[in-house]
Amino acid sequence: MRLILAMSATLEPVPLQHEGPPDLSLWRVDVSFDASLDAPAFRSLSDEERNRAHQFRRHEDALRFATTRAALRELLARRSGADAPAVRLSVDENGRPRLAASSVLDFNVSHAGACGLIAISAARRVGVDIEQCVSTFDWRSIVALTLDPDEATWIERLAPSQQMAAFYDAWTAKEALVKTTGAGIARGLQHLTVLPREGRCVKLRNAVPDDMRTLAAQWITAPQGYAACVAWSLTPLAS
Repeated sequence: MRLILAMSATLEPVPLQHEGPPDLSLWRVDVSFDASLDAPAFRSLSDEERNRAHQFRRHEDALRFATTRAALRELLARRSGADAPAVRLSVDENGRPRLAASSVLDFNVSHAGACGLIAISAARRVGVDIEQCVSTFDWRSIVALTLDPDEATWIERLAPSQQMAAFYDAWTAKEALVKTTGAGIARGLQHLTVLPREGRCVKLRNAVPDDMRTLAAQWITAPQGYAACVAWSLTPLAS
């Protein structure tokens, strides 16, 4: 199934394959940077969302937000039976978006570059992250905030051509995991250890925080030049 939103160019959230639980749906959204925020595809946005989009200084950032949020609304509308403009979103105590009228449908979004990622489940908490692998990005400048010492040492032993990809693997996995907990990254990603990578499944190593013990995650196939990961809770949502 593909969802089509009419714009100056066709926007099709693409269902992605994954090896996670069957109740987890994963979608990629491609952002058209020549679109206007007045395009028909964005009519479902609330006034608050539209105002938020216009507050971005860069048009690309506004379109990333608006495109992903409009696609999310359409997907949630299909799941909830409501019209997309009528989907009511709120935030929890941690600022995490959620459906205002439902506690049994969880979702999470991420966007970077020209891609957005949306995960939805009616059975569990989900988290997702996508990052654009920019060759000029000085990833070593944030190693202390993203990697634990063992991971940093392991990456330095890799061939230079493999180091950046390994860094983005760690970054996306940790972001997806902490977004699943809803706690955010305030405590720092360096307290989690996910490297070295072995296949698609993310394996937490060393000391595992209590709120991560009931989570699982896997790296997913991303467009060339991107890295992405999805995470989910092993325990069901409260009904």
